[in-house]
Amino acid sequence: MTAAADRESCGVKWCDEAGVHTIHRDYLESIPADSGRWVLGVNVVRPHSSIIGVELTTVPRHGRSTVVRLGRHEAELLHEAIREAVDRIRRRAGRDDL
Repeated sequence: MTAAADRESCGVKWCDEAGVHTIHRDYLESIPADSGRWVLGVNVVRPHSSIIGVELTTVPRHGRSTVVRLGRHEAELLHEAIREAVDRIRRRAGRDDL
């Protein structure tokens, strides 16, 4: 059976996982970070029939991956924190006050 056929057999329509699985994932983005030394994965996830959340996966070029699962509220807090950080970077761009 192909991976596409495996995905079609999952009862969760948005799930991208192949084969037998208990954690459903919708793979959203893989973002290269730190000059390519890391990749940050961002997924929508529903582990073990619990509520849907966000999963962040850090994958170093060498070493072990780390997975952090966030509930909706935690993901919203992270979203706001990243938005604020980006806004601050934009405001400080070109200023020599570091």
